[in-house]
Parts: sequence; structure tokens; C-alpha cells
Amino acid sequence: MWFKNLRLYRLTEAFKTSPEDLNEHLSGHVFNPCGKLDLKRQGFVPPLGRHSDLLVHAIPGYIMVALKRQEKILPGGVIREALEEKVQLISDQEGRRVSRKERDGLKDELVFELLPKAFVKNSVDFAYIAPQQGYIVVNAGSAGRAEELLSALREALGSLPCIPVSTKTPVPQVLTRWLLENPESGFELGEECELKAAKDERVVRCKKQDLTADEVLSHIHTGMVVNKLAFNWKDIVTGVIEDDLAIKRLRFGDEIKDKAADSHPETAAEEFDTEFAVMTLEMKSFIEALAQAFGFNES
Repeated sequence: MWFKNLRLYRLTEAFKTSPEDLNEHLSGHVFNPCGKLDLKRQGFVPPLGRHSDLLVHAIPGYIMVALKRQEKILPGGVIREALEEKVQLISDQEGRRVSRKERDGLKDELVFELLPKAFVKNSVDFAYIAPQQGYIVVNAGSAGRAEELLSALREALGSLPCIPVSTKTPVPQVLTRWLLENPESGFELGEECELKAAKDERVVRCKKQDLTADEVLSHIHTGMVVNKLAFNWKDIVTGVIEDDLAIKRLRFGDEIKDKAADSHPETAAEEFDTEFAVMTLEMKSFIEALAQAFGFNES
């Protein structure tokens, strides 16, 4: 259980719900597959998958949940092609032009006809609550997916006061300074960045490059700022920091994963427990380093 993304939210009120009570709240919002005419459904599932029936997995200080999403896949090209065939058939048989309003109605009918035959796509997003630290950490590739998970939690609990972590200094300003000077709090530069111009739409992407080279730094001297930056933190965590402080392509070092494997878990549940414990321990230190480097707002 190693997160691949990090989106960080700050609890604005103490989280006092016990894992047992949270499991009870989530039990009314479990995942059910799409019906024939559903485009999308979501609900909570056991973080341990088939190895547990519990909708909450807890270790001391941390509570994990998982939201499963199922979506019907209806490619736009397939719908357009079927619609054009139907419109052409009406035109040929009735000798008239199909109005825009009628086309919209025909399109809706086609969607309902095709839905039962559509492929389905399943995905699961994980998050853990750290009540003592006052954070919720979401493993989601986009802000929208993270917000969906938090909204589902709010619906189940009735309330979940939390907001995205914000910084005292704009993230691009800090990342740009890192390129010009030495990073801080144990961070080192990776070999990838994205620069954007403040006054126009210029974008420069650098990959597998020495980011301290003159050809990279020259873009900053023309007024561009760093929008995304690859990093290495103490050989424990690597990834890409984005302008909203989201971490993409998060990877834990081999030594950290070996630490979890050294306990020699005998079951899937024990393996999940061990990896969760090791990951959250390292993430706690990593988040503290982020807070120190970027200056998290506390109000």
C-alpha cells in the first residue's frame, strides 16, 4: 500500500470520530455496481479489498478509507457515428431536415440504448486521516477526484471540516528559488521541470536535464517561473511538486520498502498493515519538511 500521489488537506476542526464509528457511518454508503442505465456509481469499499469486510483500516494514529468508482465508457465517436446514421435514416425516409432539438433527443435515446452494452471502468482512490497531525492525505491524481472522495466522506459523516493546505509563499515562487539557489529541508533537485511565463502563454518543459544549467536558468531570467519540479527528498521520497503543492509520481525508496518487507508478513492483512505503518511514518516526516520549506498556513 504505497501512495503514488499526494494531495494534502488540513482539518479545521479536531477529528474525533473513532474508526469503529466511522465504519458504521460508511456502511450506509458502500459501493454498488452500475445498473444498466447508470453512467457512474461510487461508494466505499474495504481498503484491504477481499481480505476484509471492514470499510475502515486503522493503525495507531491513522485511519484509512477507500472510495471505489465505476463508470460506463461510451466513446464520443461511437455516439456521433450512431447519431449521424439515425439522422440520415430519418432524412432519407421522411425527406426532411432533423432539427437541433430533435438531434439532442435522439442523442439521449442512443445513450440509453448503448449504456447496457457499454464497458465499465473501475478505479479506487485511497486516503488516510491523521487526527493527531490534523491532516487528510489523499492518493488521487487530480483535485477533482480528491474532492469527490472528501465529499463522499462528508455525506457519510454529515460534516468534515477540511480545506486544501495553503502556503505563505506561492509554490511557484519557492520552486523557482530552489532552481536559483539550493533547495532546503532535505530536498534535492531532480532532472525535470516545467516553466511558465507570467505574462504570456509560453511553456518550457525540461526532462532528463541538469536543471542548474545555464540554458534552463536563462528562462527564469526572462521572467518565467517554475510550475512543476522533480525532487528527491533524502532518498526516501521522489516525485514532482506541482504549483498547487500536489505531489505526482510519488515513489518511496527501495530502503523504505525493504524496511516493510523485513518484517516478513505472513498474510495480506499483515503486509498491508506493515506497509501502511512504514509509509505513514515516512510521510509524517516528509509533510513536516514540506511545511518547513513552503510555510503552511494554519488559519
